[in-house]
Amino acid sequence: MKYKNANLEFWEAVVPEHVKSDFYDVKGFLEGNSYLDEIELEQLGNISGKTLLHLQCHFGLSTFSLARLGAIVTGIDFSSAAIDEAKRLAKVSKIDATFVKANVYDLSENLQQKFDIVFSSYGVLCWLPDLKKWAGQVAERLNHGGTFHLIEFHPLMTALKKNAGGELIVDNSYFNEGVEILQAEGSYATRDANINERVYEWTHSLAEVVNSLLEAGLSLKSFQEYPFTTEGGFVGYLRPDECGHWIPTNPKFKVPLTYSLTATKL
Repeated sequence: MKYKNANLEFWEAVVPEHVKSDFYDVKGFLEGNSYLDEIELEQLGNISGKTLLHLQCHFGLSTFSLARLGAIVTGIDFSSAAIDEAKRLAKVSKIDATFVKANVYDLSENLQQKFDIVFSSYGVLCWLPDLKKWAGQVAERLNHGGTFHLIEFHPLMTALKKNAGGELIVDNSYFNEGVEILQAEGSYATRDANINERVYEWTHSLAEVVNSLLEAGLSLKSFQEYPFTTEGGFVGYLRPDECGHWIPTNPKFKVPLTYSLTATKL
């Protein structure tokens, strides 16, 4: 509970900063820009008419983008500030989307509906200490035959850093060794914001993620790794290329930076 409350304070604080940031570009979104990247779009495919639950939706820009593709969407987040802003944007944009304040660990206490698709992407798992409980909640919210889509930063991405000589070296553990205490100054979207909060994060290996889903009764259907990420400004050894992908500054280092998986409930 201590970890959850501290992290919640951080997320409540960043919402107003993120809403006005260039990173999120709410004005551009309201003018029609999508907040989904190529990996997310390819992974999801045709979602028109499908019921979709978006986990850890923040203030909803990706959720609204999913609705624009024809999905019947529900977004959940544990931040009251984020959910309030998402509901405000729903009125402003006139996009039909439902938002519910809930922690990923108590989905079933706040939602009775089951969904065709459960979706989660980018920077979500590091906030979760218990992936088995998370996977169990994902499975409970899926219809039989339903699909879970996860797109996430690769755990190797945060295990590496660039040394003084420009070489990539291992700086953090790839495996889950318990909680990591960090002092967040600003955020990934607003580095100069007057935010200074202690946060708690966890590293999760690919095996831990996959095995948690398998143990929850889901069946793994696809798994992909990508030598780029679509947002890497918070990692010091990456640079944007001509396609807008973030890749290592030295092109000889090709390592997985993003992964995606699809799992189904039989």
